Amino acid sequence: MSGLLDGARQGRGGAALVEGEPGIGKSALLEEATRDAAQNGFQVLTAQGVRGASEVGFSGLHALLLPVLDRLSALPDRQRRAIETVFGTADGQPPEPLILQIAVLSLVEEAAATAPVLLTVEDLHWVDPSSAEAIAFLAPRLGAVGAALLATARTDQALAAAAFDTRVLLRPLCAEDAHRLVTERRPDATAAQRDRIVHESVGNPLALTELSVSTTPVLAARPARRLPMTRRLEQTFLADVTALDDRTRRALLVAAAGEDAGPGELSAALARSGLSPADLTPAERAGLGRLGSGFAFRHPLVSSSVYDSADAETRRAAHRALADVVRDEGRAAQHLAAATVGWDDDVAARLDESARRADARGARTEASAAWEAAAALTEAPGVAARRLAAAAETARQAGDVERALALSRRARPSAVDEATVLQLETTEWMLSQTVVVPDARSADGLVDVAVSMSDPEARLELLVFAAVRWYILQDAAPVAERIGDELARSATPDQALREIGLGLVQPGRGLDVDTALEAFRGPLRPVDGILLNCLAFAAEEARDLVAAERVWTAAEHAYHAAGRTGDEATALCGRASVRLLLGDVTGGMADASQAMHLSDQMGLGIVGAMAAAVVARARALRGEYDLHRELVTAAELRGGVPLFARVSATLSWARGIAAAGEGRDLDAVAEIEQTAANAPIALWAGADLAEPALRSGRPEAVSDWIAAAEAEADRSGSDHLRMLVLRSRALLADGPDAEGLFEQALAHASSADASVDVARTHLLYGEWLRRSRRILRAREHLRESVPVFRGQGLEPLLARASAELRAAGESDSAADCRDAASVLTPQELQISRLAATGLSNKAIADQVYLSHRTVGAHLHRAFAKLGISRRTQLPVVLENR
Repeated sequence: MSGLLDGARQGRGGAALVEGEPGIGKSALLEEATRDAAQNGFQVLTAQGVRGASEVGFSGLHALLLPVLDRLSALPDRQRRAIETVFGTADGQPPEPLILQIAVLSLVEEAAATAPVLLTVEDLHWVDPSSAEAIAFLAPRLGAVGAALLATARTDQALAAAAFDTRVLLRPLCAEDAHRLVTERRPDATAAQRDRIVHESVGNPLALTELSVSTTPVLAARPARRLPMTRRLEQTFLADVTALDDRTRRALLVAAAGEDAGPGELSAALARSGLSPADLTPAERAGLGRLGSGFAFRHPLVSSSVYDSADAETRRAAHRALADVVRDEGRAAQHLAAATVGWDDDVAARLDESARRADARGARTEASAAWEAAAALTEAPGVAARRLAAAAETARQAGDVERALALSRRARPSAVDEATVLQLETTEWMLSQTVVVPDARSADGLVDVAVSMSDPEARLELLVFAAVRWYILQDAAPVAERIGDELARSATPDQALREIGLGLVQPGRGLDVDTALEAFRGPLRPVDGILLNCLAFAAEEARDLVAAERVWTAAEHAYHAAGRTGDEATALCGRASVRLLLGDVTGGMADASQAMHLSDQMGLGIVGAMAAAVVARARALRGEYDLHRELVTAAELRGGVPLFARVSATLSWARGIAAAGEGRDLDAVAEIEQTAANAPIALWAGADLAEPALRSGRPEAVSDWIAAAEAEADRSGSDHLRMLVLRSRALLADGPDAEGLFEQALAHASSADASVDVARTHLLYGEWLRRSRRILRAREHLRESVPVFRGQGLEPLLARASAELRAAGESDSAADCRDAASVLTPQELQISRLAATGLSNKAIADQVYLSHRTVGAHLHRAFAKLGISRRTQLPVVLENR
C-alpha cells in the first residue's frame, strides 16, 4: 500500500484491489492507508458499497466524487455535461458510458493537479453496477496521474475485479499469530479454550476477536460439519442479536433492510412499524452498531445475519414500511418489489417508471434490472415481454451482451404485439453487428419476420436489416432477390430507407446519396445509426467510394455530436476502410486506430476486429511487417471464431500485401485468392494479384478477377475499377500492347479519386518504360509517384520508385525527408492535425475521447518528434511532411 501511495505522490498512480473473506482485515487495511494518505497531504475520496443499495445507479460514484465536483468547470463541455446528467444536476440526453468514464478520469486528473489523491472504495462488490463500471475504467488508467485507487471486495465477488492490475489476497493468520491475538483479547481463557477458538476461527481475525469476547455459548458443542466462515461469523453475531428483546430485533431488521436509508427515512420507517430509534439503543450497547445518522452496523455480516435470519413475512413488512417513507422513487419501488409476492401490476408499473428514470440518467444496467423485475411482477404475458424487451435493449446499451441476449430470448415466446417483436429483432440485429451472436437470425429469417408485419414501417426496417445481413455475410443470390422483391413491393413514404436496402441487394440501381442523407439531418433516432451505416454500405456497393466516405463522415459527425460512441466506432471503421481504398492511408490508419480504441473500451469485438484488420493492411502497405503481424493477431483475437467474412477477407488481403512485400509471391497469391470470402473486398484486393502472380509464374490466377472486375466496372461506371483492370491487363500484356493499356489506365486516373492506386499505376508504367529504355518518359511517371508514396509513408513503394528514378539517372531530392506519419503514432498524428486547425486541448479531448491533460501529453511528445516548440508551427510542419 505504501508503494501505491508513493507512486501517486510522484505522479505515477495505480490501483489495487484487496480481496478476502469477510473479517479477514480488508477494512482495517483500508483505514490504515486512508490515515497514512491524509497525514501526507493526500485528498481522500471515499465510497462505501452497501448491501441492497446497488439498484440506485451512480450512487457510489456520486459519493466518491462529491468533494471534487466543484472542479467540473475545468472539464471539456461534453465531459462536464455527462457527469452533471448522471448525477441529476442538469437535464440532457444520457451520456454513453465511455464519455462518462473519460469525464471521471478527467475530474480525478484535475483534482490530482493540486495534490495527490487517494480514492477508496470499500465493499466494491456492493457498489451499484454503473458506478462499478466507471471505477473499473479508472483502475488501469492512473499510471500517469497523481492518484491511487484502493478498493476492497470479497474474494471473486466484484464484477470490476479484472480491471485491477494489482490484486492483494489477504490470507488467514498463522497459528502463532492467531494464539497471540486470542491471548490479547481474552487473557483469562484456558489453553483448551484458546485452542478451540483458534481451531474454529481458521485464522480469521474477526472470528478470533468475536469468539474471544463472545458471552454466548457458541463453542459449547462442536458442529457436525464445518460451516463456511461467513456463516460461522453470522451465527456468532446472530447469537448476540438473539439475546436482544423483540422490539430491538425488529428495529434492527428495519435498519438492515434499509441500510441505504437516511436518518429521517429510518425513523419514519420505524414509526410505521410501531417502533422508534430508541429501540436500537440496546443493540448499540451490545456493540452491534452505532446510532447516529441512521444505524451503522459494526460489520456487514451483522446486517446480513439480522436480515437473513428473519422470516420472509417479517422481511416483507420491513420493506413495506421503508417503501412508504423512502423519498427516492426508484429505491421506494425496489422496497415495494421486495415486499410483494406474486403478480402485482401496480408495483410492476412503479418499477417500470423507475426503470425509465434510471435510463434517462444513463444508469442503463440498473434500468435493465428494474425492467426485468417489473416483468416478473406483470401478469399479462405480452406486457411482460415488452418489459423484458426494454430490459434486453438497455442491457445491450450497457454493454452486457450475454444478459441482453438472454433477456431477448426469454421475451420472444410471449411477444405478441409488433412493437415488441420489432424491438427484440432490432436488439439482436444490433448485437450481431458488433459481436458473434449464437443462432442469429439469417437474412432469410428476417424477411420471414418482416412479411408477417402489418405495419409498413416496421416491415421496411426489418427488410433493410435483412439486406445488410445479406450484404455483410454475402449470402446466396436468391436471398438477395427475395429481399429486393419485398422491398420493391413495400408501400411506405420512407423512400430513402427503401433505396438504401435496394442499393445493397441490387447494386446496379442508381443511388442518390445526397437525397438519402437529407433523411438524417434532424436529431438521430435509435435506429438511424444502423440506417446511416446501411447507406454507406450501399454507396460502397455502387462503387462510389467518394460518396461512401461522405456518408461515413456524416455518420461519424452525427454520432459524435449525439454521444453515441459505439456507432461512432463503427463509422470510423467504415471510413477507415474506404479511405485506404481512396489512397489516404494515414487518415484511414488514424480512423481505424481510433475505432480500435473505442471498440476496446466498449467491448465491440467485431468492430474492433475489422478496425485491427484495416490497420494491419495499412501497416503492410507501409512495410511495417512486424506491426502488421501483431495487428493480424489482434484482429483474430477480437473477432472470435468464426471470423466475419468481411474481417477474414480484409486480413487475407493484408497478409497478401505483406507476403508480396517480403518476396513470398506464392503466399501472396494464395492469400489474395482467399479474399473471395467477401466479394466486395475481393473486388478491390484483386488489383494486388497481378504482380505476385507474374513473379511466381501464375498469370492465370489473375484472369478470373479481371473478368469480374471488368464486368463490375461496366455496371457501376467506376473509373477507379477500370484503371485497376487496365493496369493488370498491361502487366500481363506482351510488347507494345502494354503501353496502350497503361495509357488507357491513366486516362481514367483523373476521375479515379484514388491517389495511391494512381501513383502505383505511374510507378508500374515508369518501370515498364525504363525497361524499354525510354528514360525521359519513365522519369515523368516515376516523379508522379514519389510524392504520393512519401506523403503516405509507403516505404516499400517509395524505395522502389526512388531506385527506379536513380536507375533512370535522376536522384530523389527529398529522399532523406520523413513525413509526419512515419514519426508520429496514429493518435499523435490525429491530435496534431486537430491542434493545427486551432482547436484547444479541451476541444480535442472531446473529439478523441481523452482527458485534456492526456491530449497535452500527446502533443508534447509530438512536438519533440517533429522538432518544433509551438502550436503555430504545426500547420507548416504537417503540410511540409
